[in-house]
Amino acid sequence: MPHQEHLQEARRQLAHTGRVRSTYLRLVALTRRIGAMHSARGRSLSLRSLIVFVCLFCLVPGIVDAQGQTRPPENTAPTFDRIEAVRATSDDVATMNPDAANWTTVHAPDVGWTDVTLPDVWTRRWPGYNGVVWYRLTWREPEHPQPRGVLLEYLNMAGAVYLNDVLISRDNSLVEPLTRAWNTPRYQILDTPALRPGVNTILVRVSGLAAYSPGLGPVVLGSPDVVHARYEREQWIRRDLQLFSLAITLTLGILVSMLWLYRRDESAYGWFSMMSLTWWLYAVNQVVTRPWPFATNDAWEIFVSIAFLAYCGSFTMYVLRFCGRRMPRLEALLWTTFGAGALWLIVMPHDRIETSRAIWAIVPGVTYLASCVLLFVLTWLERRLEQRIVSMCALTFVVAGTHDFLVYFGVLTSNVYYTTQTSQVLMIGMAIVLARRFAENARRIAQFNDELRVGIDNARDELAHTLNRQHELEVVNARLAERLNLAHDLHDGLGGALVSSIAAIEHAPHTLPPARFLALLKEMRDELRFVIDTAATHQQGELALAEQIAPLRHRISVLFETQNIECIWRLDGISTCVLSAAQSLELLRILQETLTNVLKHAQATRIIVEVRHDGNRVTLRVEDNGVGFDLQGMRINTHAPQDRHFHGTGLNSMHRRAQRLGGSLSLLRENSATVVMVQFDLS
Repeated sequence: MPHQEHLQEARRQLAHTGRVRSTYLRLVALTRRIGAMHSARGRSLSLRSLIVFVCLFCLVPGIVDAQGQTRPPENTAPTFDRIEAVRATSDDVATMNPDAANWTTVHAPDVGWTDVTLPDVWTRRWPGYNGVVWYRLTWREPEHPQPRGVLLEYLNMAGAVYLNDVLISRDNSLVEPLTRAWNTPRYQILDTPALRPGVNTILVRVSGLAAYSPGLGPVVLGSPDVVHARYEREQWIRRDLQLFSLAITLTLGILVSMLWLYRRDESAYGWFSMMSLTWWLYAVNQVVTRPWPFATNDAWEIFVSIAFLAYCGSFTMYVLRFCGRRMPRLEALLWTTFGAGALWLIVMPHDRIETSRAIWAIVPGVTYLASCVLLFVLTWLERRLEQRIVSMCALTFVVAGTHDFLVYFGVLTSNVYYTTQTSQVLMIGMAIVLARRFAENARRIAQFNDELRVGIDNARDELAHTLNRQHELEVVNARLAERLNLAHDLHDGLGGALVSSIAAIEHAPHTLPPARFLALLKEMRDELRFVIDTAATHQQGELALAEQIAPLRHRISVLFETQNIECIWRLDGISTCVLSAAQSLELLRILQETLTNVLKHAQATRIIVEVRHDGNRVTLRVEDNGVGFDLQGMRINTHAPQDRHFHGTGLNSMHRRAQRLGGSLSLLRENSATVVMVQFDLS
């Protein structure tokens, strides 16, 4: 809590010998000049606005004070003939308990009065005295007195006011916990019948504690209009302006804390919020009228002192984070010292509270001033506009803080503290800078989002181009694959028929009967139809395996009948087996190549073709009773099915087709029969 010293009774007024005399006009002229200077230099609007606001906020108390000083004096206002004070004693009450007498007295003593001047602090006269002091102010009124206004700028800590033994004002609690009326002006209109001709007396009963500068401030008596105008000025400075400052502090603290919740990495926002909260807890002492939630004023004063410690520590942390600095050892020393100070304030005895509070007002105060110096140095070295704005705002607060320190320690005879008002300059300046930084970060994020969006669009276009190119390549590869498949089909089907027909014609060119020649042509026609059918089937998509095999079965059966070869077909479950076009084509080509090889080379008289679909597995087995072939001589590598290679284009083509089906090709000899078997899973 600030040290409740006293406002000067008489204020001086300087005469102006020309130019602008009005305070308002001087303020307007100064504001216009500052704005013009910064406009000429091309400064930003926010900087000019902030400087103008600083000038307005700093000069507002002076304006009000100047208005009070330039008001014409009241010639008819009476003056006090005598101002006296006396301590309450145990003789003033029925009980003889001295501890209770000082606080429960209801009548002023008859003797022991001492002349005093206002403002008065009774600890200078009675050191260490806690209790009640009576003040008596007397003046004379004419035969027909007019209504008077009386103003008590303050009394410390609580009290009651009597006019000619008639109670006109009283605080709620005159014993501990005392009403905290130390910063509350009091105004009353004095009129008949309480106001009477001749001698009139105002008695002021003040209950106070020695640790907090108890006493009575200036008392003004005069015309009700004049005194009420002064009361309104005092009320505005001591109460209204304080409430306004507290509202701004709390609002800014909440707003910046919300920003910090969105950006936890910006620790400066968090320390600003903590600084605002602790300052609010400290400055609310200016307006509270009771020590709630504490039971005594001592506990409340300790709480306020601890809040001041926390505020100064938070301000130092804010300065460091705002300037982008981290000093772990210094920060640890700072909080260790302030923590020890808070503990000291809590455990100290009552008779040392005044000295302890003075010590722990100086230590954080010096820390605060050092932080301001550090802020000035860092901001002016880095030459960043926003940091310089904060340093200029801090300079205003330093001036007000120096004034309040002088008041606190009794160097200045005043009890008006300006840090709570001027703190808003620093708070608002910091908030503007933080908001500007937040807006700048938001703008950068938006710009980054735009750049990211452009990059994504470019990447999307590039990906689309790549996919289109890939699609084109896939189309080309598909065409090449179709051509290659067609070549294999022509080789495996029509090529074999052509080779066998050519060989037959070359063997007996003159003895080949027309029927045999016609049969050879029909065979080649059938092979060509089969190639066309398989290509058409590949285009149609998935069909049942039975439908795929039927055309081939018919042609092969007819061909084998012409060669006097018995062909037996065993089909099991293939009517429900559905293969893709590629799988059907591979399987049919393997079957066709196998039957062609049997027809060309096996010299067989009997062939058994078995196609079986069992669950998820398809098996193709072709058995003939021909001459067979050398199995070991046909294989080049037999280490693994996927690595096997065979002599001859036909067998290698069959092996590759089986691999594409995901199965295996096997060549076996069973009971003097040759077996070709292909197995694969549909999955």
